[in-house]
Amino acid sequence: MALMMRGTCVLLLLGIAVVGQPASAQFYDLDGAYRCLKTPDPACEKNLKDQPSPPAPRPPPPKPNEPSFPQVLAHVRDKAATSGDIEVLARLAEANDPRAVEVLAWCRLNGIGGARDPVAAYWLYRQAAGLEVPHARENQISIFERQLTPEQRQEVLTGENKR
Repeated sequence: MALMMRGTCVLLLLGIAVVGQPASAQFYDLDGAYRCLKTPDPACEKNLKDQPSPPAPRPPPPKPNEPSFPQVLAHVRDKAATSGDIEVLARLAEANDPRAVEVLAWCRLNGIGGARDPVAAYWLYRQAAGLEVPHARENQISIFERQLTPEQRQEVLTGENKR
């Protein structure tokens, strides 16, 4: 037993001798990074210079022949929006982009880039109002009062009651 205790003590002392040196701060160690921020020293500066810079994030590849949002807006302004433009707006509106929701509502209301659909425009202006687009609620009310047929009003009211 005493022999086993001596062996353990020897191993422990050997381990302390090997590990006994104070460790220098590592830049990517949270504590080391904090020390480098509080009291920078030459070792910190060296670690900063030695670290490779992260690669710049690559933007997602554009879909072939897909117009950009400013191009879509120009097409809508010129009343020459295509189905591709409407698809871009619909995708952005689905992601709750306020400008895209409002522009898509305008397109649906006026038949730009597709068939005129005041019911769809009503719902899109409702979504835009929820996204705090200025005047969206007024546009929604105006569509209800002036653009919808009695049947469409009933359809909208039924939908509102389900929500």
